Amino acid sequence: MHYSTVLVEKKDKIGSITFNRPDKLNALNTLTFQEFIAALHEVDQDNEIRVVIITGSGRAFSAGLDLEEATKGPSESELQVVPIQDSVAWIPHIMRNMKKPIIASINGPAVGAGFTIALACDIRIASEEARMSAPFVRVGLIPELGSTYNLPRLIGVAKACELVFTGRMIGANEAREIGLVNEVVAKDDLETATYKMATEIAQAAPIPLQLAKKALYQGLDSEMVTQIQLEQLGQSTCFKTDDFREGIKAFLEKRKPLFQGK
Repeated sequence: MHYSTVLVEKKDKIGSITFNRPDKLNALNTLTFQEFIAALHEVDQDNEIRVVIITGSGRAFSAGLDLEEATKGPSESELQVVPIQDSVAWIPHIMRNMKKPIIASINGPAVGAGFTIALACDIRIASEEARMSAPFVRVGLIPELGSTYNLPRLIGVAKACELVFTGRMIGANEAREIGLVNEVVAKDDLETATYKMATEIAQAAPIPLQLAKKALYQGLDSEMVTQIQLEQLGQSTCFKTDDFREGIKAFLEKRKPLFQGK
């Protein structure tokens, strides 16, 4: 598929989606949201891709909503209480239910909707120059795109309240200290560090990777008996795969396994 505002690439079982409006600090307009949703579906449906990276071109991850377009106001369809699938509001649900793990490579400012999309990723690696903010209340809005669900679960409700109520900008090191990002690296090392993490993940067997992602997130809102049942179901599925047999064989033969996702 041809995209105008995002770049989609594939290399060594790693798919990447890059917001590509550097002259606008990768601000998200209607077309960008539409193309981002399409790109998420594309990489998730590609069986050769095992892990996904989301980043921005130029000096920003994303400055959030395109304010020039936002002054026109949202349409009624965008303000549905129950969003329809593939609407902008549904983005965090799409990302949570993707089969592939998602890494946010935060190369610069991640503000507003850019911040909330980073929250919806599974892992976040930030450049030392990254800055993050949820300034919604300062412009007369509330946090969106699942951020009121994701943020308290990442950093605790008290810290989430602080960031949302003040809307203040935080730097990469503070973000790491409060558990908002996994790792902070020098600007010039960000791509290398991100691909190193993605490569490690891509070496795992795809089926248990998918099931593990599902189980971890379900565990946030579940109780132990339900989780044990889910784990047992997942293990039963994995025991029947060719990849499990390959993994055991490779271990005994002291070599790296060659997983096929079967």
